[in-house]
Amino acid sequence: MRVRLSGLLAVLAMAASAATAASAGKVSIDSAPLRTPAVLDCPVSEGALTRTFRAVDGGTCDYQGPAGEWVRLSLIDLNGRSASEVLAPSKAALYALAPVYDPPAANLGDEAGEVTKVDLPFIHVRTVGDRADVKLFGIKIHADGDNTDVNLSRGRKHTVVRAGLKGAQVTSEEIGRTNASLLYVLAADRRMPSGYWTVGYVAKGPVNGPLVKAEFRTTRKKNKVREGDHGDVGRLIDRNLKG
Repeated sequence: MRVRLSGLLAVLAMAASAATAASAGKVSIDSAPLRTPAVLDCPVSEGALTRTFRAVDGGTCDYQGPAGEWVRLSLIDLNGRSASEVLAPSKAALYALAPVYDPPAANLGDEAGEVTKVDLPFIHVRTVGDRADVKLFGIKIHADGDNTDVNLSRGRKHTVVRAGLKGAQVTSEEIGRTNASLLYVLAADRRMPSGYWTVGYVAKGPVNGPLVKAEFRTTRKKNKVREGDHGDVGRLIDRNLKG
């Protein structure tokens, strides 16, 4: 089997880390519906973030951080649509700023190369040359040379990590009967032509909306994530959600 298992394990570790980050300040997706305000509560500062703009209608406010961080807090109406559908244009716009991953082909096809197949209870592997499809205890992995996809699904939580030479893309969505929590992150290993290293959003709220969404972008590389990086954004969201 020519696919590098160490690389797959590294991506699995990153997926576990992303899932942990997504669950920080966790919304209980099946408890009483969360309530969002008609006007955002936008403090002058939150941790290392300082407010730079507040819309007259109270539906949007912007924050700046000392290390090139930019955060936009906003209320998102769903108008009868799903959270995933409404946030799809945001995902496309963010990907245009940081196109860190070019997805490989969906299946292996019949191209030439050494073929390996393993079919055991809970473990299924098929490889052709440097490409592989792996199913391991409910985790789906697709590898194509230097690119790797990891798909993790458990109950109503669905997390996908896509990693390649340019960086990683993490999507995590947990849609319950009453509440929703969604995360999307694009992290580059070099500055993108747009000037950004990392872009993404966190969105939480009642499943029928409105959601409180925090979109973030960074213009500087961070070798070490500070403890407050997620906390400041999470606190901005949580102060606008009432149980």
